[in-house]
Amino acid sequence: RVAGGPHRAHHLLEGQLLVGEGGEVAVRALFDHPTPAGLLTALDRTAPARPPLHAVRPRPARVPLSPAQRRLWLLERLGGAGPAYHLPVGLRLAGTLDRDALVAALGDVVERHESLRTVVAEDDDGPYQVVRQAAPVPLPVAPLPRTGSPAPDTEPFALDREPPVRARLFTDGDRDHLLVLTFHHIAADGWSMLPLLRDLTDAYAARKAGHAPERPPLPVQYADYALWQQALLGSASEPTERAARQLAHWRAA
Repeated sequence: RVAGGPHRAHHLLEGQLLVGEGGEVAVRALFDHPTPAGLLTALDRTAPARPPLHAVRPRPARVPLSPAQRRLWLLERLGGAGPAYHLPVGLRLAGTLDRDALVAALGDVVERHESLRTVVAEDDDGPYQVVRQAAPVPLPVAPLPRTGSPAPDTEPFALDREPPVRARLFTDGDRDHLLVLTFHHIAADGWSMLPLLRDLTDAYAARKAGHAPERPPLPVQYADYALWQQALLGSASEPTERAARQLAHWRAA
């Protein structure tokens, strides 16, 4: 079941098709071809409208922020958005906890996902991304409250020098623990949580077993996406033909 009914479901499906096929599907086509087979037939007749997304090697010395990241960076520069763009997630851990394995697993996740170790630098041409080397994630420990939930982490992120993820561990004796991760929205969103937590649990299991997690590297990172988006849309001062056409459409709408 999809919240928002069939209309919302069509838009979600459209988004999946855009990602999977690299083409564009008009909303009308979703109603004209309501079955997967019909949509595939329509896609076969549509030339790919977007270049494929792939890892950029070697990367340029200066990787731009994506438009979404730039908006969040600007909000912080204008006085700070406070915790409004903090994304907290709690993971209840029952039983004996191997804290060293958990710290190592957090490091594994940060190493795997570049966005969690990316800061924002700035020069005369504006802001850009800097992917740092992986470093241990601090994991302060505090007592687990007897009632209610731990106070949220409302400390602003210093996006120019601080990785956009923090971890805290709350514990009540030896068998009841709560891991709280706080992400800045510039590096993660709701869709990110499931794969991040899956990677964390896999890494923790591997570290408890005495070895590093064994998995292939991610095919693309967020920096690759930002470069792809820049090639697709250009910049505010120099939009691509595609972006200029879409801007003209919406300005006239």
